[in-house]
Amino acid sequence: MSDSAFEVPLNEADGHLPEVISAASERGAIAYLTDHGRRVAAIVPADDAWYWTPGWQAAEAEAEADFRDGRSRRFDSMDDLFADSDAIRGETSA
Repeated sequence: MSDSAFEVPLNEADGHLPEVISAASERGAIAYLTDHGRRVAAIVPADDAWYWTPGWQAAEAEAEADFRDGRSRRFDSMDDLFADSDAIRGETSA
């Protein structure tokens, strides 16, 4: 997902919506439509639309709360991560 975005005033987008959509898609960027400087709508590239679904946003909020509240752990290596995961599931490595 791209962090880039651009704004297009509604009066400029009027009659040019296909071009705004193409620009958002080609740049992989969100195009915000503005009305007197206030963002009123967004055109999101189809490949990034999943991120903005309510379910994904709820999971993002939950993960941020877990991290903020100290419900996260750091591992020195992927092997340590997998070993911990196996231990939680009650599996042992052979």
